[in-house]
Amino acid sequence: MASTKKINRTILVRKRLQLYLEGDAPFENFLAKDMIITDSADGKISFEIAIQEYHLNASKSLHVGMIAAIVDFCGSIVSGSKGVRLTSVSTDLNVSYVASARYGDTILVNAECVKLDKQFAFTTVDIHNKADGRLIAQGRLTLLVISILNDPENEFMNETAKL
Repeated sequence: MASTKKINRTILVRKRLQLYLEGDAPFENFLAKDMIITDSADGKISFEIAIQEYHLNASKSLHVGMIAAIVDFCGSIVSGSKGVRLTSVSTDLNVSYVASARYGDTILVNAECVKLDKQFAFTTVDIHNKADGRLIAQGRLTLLVISILNDPENEFMNETAKL
């Protein structure tokens, strides 16, 4: 049964990414186009992103604004992996920058929704260099959420959240 949920959660996340790719939100289109989902579970998602030239700053390293955008975007995506379709607004974003990445590097993004309740989703996002495992950044995102309870996309209700 757990493997069915994993597949369904991956499908749910892929659907959400596809909506961003096809939607009218250019910045989300830009972020989603390079993300490859490598794993998903209840409240956890992993992505790989190959660093392209348009991700870089003038020093030819991964732009800190790009890292912050990844934390925001992936934190929002992972809150939806709990199986409850949500509308959300970021209320708090914190990023600690530890190392850099360069063109040609692949980064691993591990996002987790550590708590989801009636009003907030609390998420963490860790970004590592795939080649050597080096930590690049750690982020935390808090979202104000509104569950769309009657939406057919709500596949798995978080029993502890009682949304």
